Amino acid sequence: MWWHHVESLECFNVLVNYWWRQSPAYMDTPVNALMLSLLSIRDLPPEQRRAWQDIFHHYVFEANEQTAAHIPAIARGVLGTIDDNAARMLRAQLLKKINR
Repeated sequence: MWWHHVESLECFNVLVNYWWRQSPAYMDTPVNALMLSLLSIRDLPPEQRRAWQDIFHHYVFEANEQTAAHIPAIARGVLGTIDDNAARMLRAQLLKKINR
């Protein structure tokens, strides 16, 4: 996860990127979250983008065991543990909303 620069010096060049993850197979790629965020958030007015930034920080980037502790485990939904089945259900909900 770093920025890099590539310069082509010949007429024919090949660039190969290989991304690997050490996470469960049911997890989606963060690039999909980025693409959906570009579609959904990037062009909002600045104050709305800042609000979403705070929400992402709270529920994604700074989330810990206390984030949803005030909600009973059975009622946490996507704020609870995401396993293979929960990921499948969440993906289906997202696809349904995206394909509206």
